[in-house]
Amino acid sequence: MSGFELIAALGAGISGIGTIAAGAAEKNAADFEAQQLDMKAKEETAAAQRDAMDKRHEGAIINSRSQALAAASGAGAGTDSPTIVKLMRDTAGQAEYNAGTSMYGGYSRAAGLRDSARGRRASGQASLLGSVFSGFGGAAKGIASAYG
Repeated sequence: MSGFELIAALGAGISGIGTIAAGAAEKNAADFEAQQLDMKAKEETAAAQRDAMDKRHEGAIINSRSQALAAASGAGAGTDSPTIVKLMRDTAGQAEYNAGTSMYGGYSRAAGLRDSARGRRASGQASLLGSVFSGFGGAAKGIASAYG
């Protein structure tokens, strides 16, 4: 084996290792990005839950105020006042609807982020696999041309 053949074979091997290392780095970056997306999805879910709790609490406060105002006006504030009962029922229903809408929005955003994370992981895995094939293929071609 001549010195040129040895240098060419070593160069091909180093090039192949570099290609594989680049793919591994891309996979690590993709995994990190996916992890960040997963954390953001959890934050979206938690924020939606807090927002829904706030919507329910707002409805309860409005109902409490309505009942107090009705009682203070002398119009009655209990089951003896069907208008107040209907308004409070409608308010509670709207508060629950608003809470559900907040939850749906948060869960929907979180699902989109988790899907993005899965896609990013798959992309990183494909980059790694492609770099392995490319690295070994390039090294084999370089070694073969050095001896061929």
